[in-house]
Amino acid sequence: MKQEKSQVKTNWRAVGWRFVDVVTEYCQSCSLAGFSYIANHNLHFTERLFWLLCIIVSTVGVYHLISQYQRDFTSRAVSIVHESLSPFAKVKFPSISVCELRFKTDFPRNVEEYVESLGTDLNDPYNWEVESYLSFVLFPYQYTTGMFVRCQPYEQCEKCAKCPKTDYRKLSLRVHWTQSVVHHWEILIKGLLQFGFNCSDLFNRCTLADKEFDCCKYFLPMITPFGRCFLFNSLQNNHPESQHWLPAILDRSSHLEMDLHLTRAALVSVLNEEDVPNIPLPTVDVIVLEGQHKTLQFHRETMVNDPGMKDIPVAARDCYFPDEVMPWSMYKAYSFSACISDCTRLYQMELCNCSVYNMSPYPDARYPDCDFNGYLCLESSSMVKQDVKRLFRISSPTLHCHCLPSCTEGDLKSIFEDQISTKRNVRDTNVTLLMPVWPTDQYRRQVLRSKLDVVVSIGGILGLFLGASILSAIEFVYHFTLRAANTSLMARRELERAATKFK
Repeated sequence: MKQEKSQVKTNWRAVGWRFVDVVTEYCQSCSLAGFSYIANHNLHFTERLFWLLCIIVSTVGVYHLISQYQRDFTSRAVSIVHESLSPFAKVKFPSISVCELRFKTDFPRNVEEYVESLGTDLNDPYNWEVESYLSFVLFPYQYTTGMFVRCQPYEQCEKCAKCPKTDYRKLSLRVHWTQSVVHHWEILIKGLLQFGFNCSDLFNRCTLADKEFDCCKYFLPMITPFGRCFLFNSLQNNHPESQHWLPAILDRSSHLEMDLHLTRAALVSVLNEEDVPNIPLPTVDVIVLEGQHKTLQFHRETMVNDPGMKDIPVAARDCYFPDEVMPWSMYKAYSFSACISDCTRLYQMELCNCSVYNMSPYPDARYPDCDFNGYLCLESSSMVKQDVKRLFRISSPTLHCHCLPSCTEGDLKSIFEDQISTKRNVRDTNVTLLMPVWPTDQYRRQVLRSKLDVVVSIGGILGLFLGASILSAIEFVYHFTLRAANTSLMARRELERAATKFK
């Protein structure tokens, strides 16, 4: 037994000395500066120690500089500059959203018929409280605190109309569904059929640069955080290759003007292609009430990105591209406004296991819509409406709301809003969206440090301090794999030959 242990120790000792020989041989033949002096037994001990200290100091310097470079990469990899446009450059008209508004007590007749079918008031034949509740369901921006408590007095009355308790998404579709709409949207993506918005009842006439176009072909319906809206050239419910995407690229001979003739009050917003109308966020918009003709003048400066921007990590560029959609998002394109809506929905789910239906453009089993009890739960937590400041203050182990701007998000500014005329006893409205000044500048997000810059910088540091290159790395791998194996094999063969010769 003692003999076996002694033999094992001898074997391990031999392996250790063999490894030392391999390392010594590598230092003698490698291309790294200074290593050959350490392994040179012909030099004095002090000279070899001197070169060992030099290599240690150089290695520390390499570590420090590369670490500093990595820390600075996130803050210095991208730069945003303001540059001039060519006088012959064409301009792309921004996306537009038209969202329905309820003006005073005006309601579609089918909504009134639906309220009448539910029952009466305690003393009157028509229940105005239920109508107000339905108004909130159809127009979420009209929510006021305590709205759900008003429904309680009618629960014990058999003949009274009662507030609907479930299926608010279906209810918002039911009261706006007509057969003509079904026929019109059969040509659209299947996901859009569910909304049932009556486009022809909202739009009369649309023109862009004095050229008329089919409103209902290019304004596509969508449920947004604001409510029911129609979006023009939006990445959220359309795409540039679609037949419903209008090529809104205009040259100097065109008027940068869109004219919308509507049949009722509406909120008209100017957006970036990836944005959605969102109440708590500042936007360039105009509210036009019945009988009004308004003009909104705005200015736009686009944001363009260098081709290599997508290769830069998100932490370095501080933005997401529209196609970098989060797994939990309900939207087809990333934007700051869509991210805020997603975060609101997730926080509502965390509080009450449901979310307000207009926080999801499409129904999804993962995020069920709130029923009446769900709304009561959200109201007790003051989260029926979005609260952006509260979202950013949330400390939750499951909710990580770090919304960054979109990389393609341009700068939109409202210049002037003018009410040209008002006609009494007329429901039709008219909105003119105008860019009075031809854009002369744009923003550009530039790549300061690409992947090639990283390779060059780190390679330069290694070459400066240690004389290393890509061949040095190959040499290191070669010496401790292929060459070590071949050396061991040749030594074994030599021993076998010696043993055979001895016999």
